[in-house]
Amino acid sequence: MTLEQSEIRSPQDLISRRISFYDNDSDGIDILALLATQGIRGANLIRKPWDERVDALINNDVDAIVVYVTNDPHVFRERGYDVNLIYPRDYGVSLYGDILFTHQQEAEQHPERVAAIRRAVIRGWHYALDHKEEIVDHIIEHYNTLGKSKAALMIEAHGMEALISRYTAELGQFDQGRIDYIVDLLDRLNLLESNGIGGKHLVFSSNTKGVLLTESEKAFLASLDRIKVGVEAVGYPPFEMLNDNGQYQGIAADYLARLEELLGIRFEFVQEDTWLDVLENLRSKEIDLIAAAAQTPERLQYATFSSPYVRSQMVIVTRNDVDYVASIRQLQGQSIGVVADYAPDELLSRYFPELSLKHYPSTVDGLRALSVGEVDAFVDNLSVVSYLIHREGLANLKVSGQTPYVFDLSIGVRKDWPLLQTAIDKALASMSSEEHSAIYHRWIRFEVVEHVPWKNILPFIIAAVFVAMVLVYFLLQLRSKNQLLAQVSVTDKLTGTYNRHHLDHILMELFKEAKQKRQSLAIVLFDLDRFKYINDEYGHQKGDEILQQFSNIVKDNVRSTDVFGRWGGEEFLLVCPLTNTEQAIQVAEKVRLLLSEQVLIEKEKVTVSAGVASANMMPNVDALITSADKKLYLAKEKGRNRVE
Repeated sequence: MTLEQSEIRSPQDLISRRISFYDNDSDGIDILALLATQGIRGANLIRKPWDERVDALINNDVDAIVVYVTNDPHVFRERGYDVNLIYPRDYGVSLYGDILFTHQQEAEQHPERVAAIRRAVIRGWHYALDHKEEIVDHIIEHYNTLGKSKAALMIEAHGMEALISRYTAELGQFDQGRIDYIVDLLDRLNLLESNGIGGKHLVFSSNTKGVLLTESEKAFLASLDRIKVGVEAVGYPPFEMLNDNGQYQGIAADYLARLEELLGIRFEFVQEDTWLDVLENLRSKEIDLIAAAAQTPERLQYATFSSPYVRSQMVIVTRNDVDYVASIRQLQGQSIGVVADYAPDELLSRYFPELSLKHYPSTVDGLRALSVGEVDAFVDNLSVVSYLIHREGLANLKVSGQTPYVFDLSIGVRKDWPLLQTAIDKALASMSSEEHSAIYHRWIRFEVVEHVPWKNILPFIIAAVFVAMVLVYFLLQLRSKNQLLAQVSVTDKLTGTYNRHHLDHILMELFKEAKQKRQSLAIVLFDLDRFKYINDEYGHQKGDEILQQFSNIVKDNVRSTDVFGRWGGEEFLLVCPLTNTEQAIQVAEKVRLLLSEQVLIEKEKVTVSAGVASANMMPNVDALITSADKKLYLAKEKGRNRVE
């Protein structure tokens, strides 16, 4: 980082300059690699602690300093200094950041302990990123040795999330190919003492020797004969079902077969008439395990659950003549079908007691009842209803909306066998992402041509001349369903706007296009003010209504070319192509004024703060988001209800 007035803006400008550096080379290895790749050898590195580096740059004792981009530039701007940033990644040097290390002996002799520490650290990072303000308050209270402001720490937290890219890469993920490339790069630049084996064996793998079980887990599994698995007679396709020969098959069956291989255990399948019978037998310990179940408060009383191996949205199915269902409460006064004792039955009964539920023995029975008009809607798992609609030829049905819930399908184990549950968790974690994907896609397919239900259609064809008409109609309906499913995957279920995942994708594409064509692009990051207070004081239902009202105001007052969606919680992102900073500020101000004028809670105005950033001079999307984040928190710091 350099001061703006120095006009040092590229690595070549650093030749013969004084650079304040870390106490050791390893902390700034990416900077050393940048200098080496640019042919800058023997740079004048002055080693100083962080607080001395800051004063040295301000006093012109050095020309540049190494910094953490998530925080240090903000410290300078707080003091009134504009800065230039030189990113190594913009010049082809992209290394891994903070890394958790262990000793080779520890990894070889106590792999389960290393794996446990790794899982705990990753869970800690997830918690910190999901609870930024709580962590910042804790730092200020206990660890703020540098005296940073809350605003600076919040900016650091948001900037760190952007750099981590947690929504595009799994936390803790290592790519062996990238490790090999980094080791080779540092070796070629003479920045590494070679050990002759390159990057091999550097990355700890929890499945290098199979599943890493504790001695207690191994002993418990060895004590088991056959583990009894409860199976409902009608099944829950495509997750579990019995074929014509009575053989257990489906996604869950494939996972159990893999668990037998990984853990050296054997399963015995016990058929029950109803799902309630399955659950009651698990409660009474007549069976030991259920293979495809959602974790619910009631089931936790008698079972423990593995980590989910499939996640699927709980959706609302209607006939084709029904418009989009924006909320489950929209169905109040109508008849809603659910499978008795399934998760939708338990959750809707518990949290939406005002709804009128009608119970069916299986999902296929409920869908057939909906098809002939016995009920107005049916609620169940997206993957299951999609599979059955295709298989049964129920072409007059469609997915019309989402519920607030998802099916995190897990393996449920009787509560007095916790060691089996932890062993299963470890086995599932040892499977590669390719293995998980292969099992899922073996059963879940949406290709229309593979699911034309000739067996169900043929009995209703009166004459051969109508065959083509029926098939054309059916294909059009299925295409419509696939379009709806695609819409569900990119849409936030509460507000009907784009979700974070889709915004990431669109922003990346628009950013690339703007850079290639040298066009302007601006973003606005909105954050509803005092939203936690609104939820606490008036309830989450009122908070949901506010989010929906705000979304409608923005959608009604932006261009069709603009992209708007929910960034997370009470934060929203507006992406404005062919728009400069001043124009984006005007749009944000218009939204801010409309919200404060139109939305009230008991005569109290609801307000929003916004941060505006332009892609001009931004090296990448992460930097653009970080810039908008900083502006947003500046607006908050200046009293909220403003645009910066």
